[in-house]
Amino acid sequence: MAAFLNHRRPARDTRTRNTTATSRAALLAQRPLGHFDRDRLPDPGKFYEQELGDLKGLTKWKTARCAFHGPDKNPSLSVNVETGGYHCHACGASGGDLIAFIRQRDGLSFVDACKRLGCWVEGRA
Repeated sequence: MAAFLNHRRPARDTRTRNTTATSRAALLAQRPLGHFDRDRLPDPGKFYEQELGDLKGLTKWKTARCAFHGPDKNPSLSVNVETGGYHCHACGASGGDLIAFIRQRDGLSFVDACKRLGCWVEGRA
């Protein structure tokens, strides 16, 4: 126990601290200028109808052919036309909104998916 009480911290290396600050500044400089604007997201019902074709169903959950796996005869993708959520009962693809759909289908980053959907505003917030 006495060794614990006599423990001293090693001296700080100032080079590490400056390097960390420099790398953080470099990361901040790489950040895209802009911000996400939820109000600019397209209507989920219209978006899914344009992307997936005919939607079937009478409730807010409609069914369509899945965009994530090969062609199938029966529609296996359920989409929520109010929130944009989706779930495929065949391949398990799922997400909570249109951004997640575009990211998963096209393999895009958040910013690129937002730009494709028209909800990314360039410039400073």
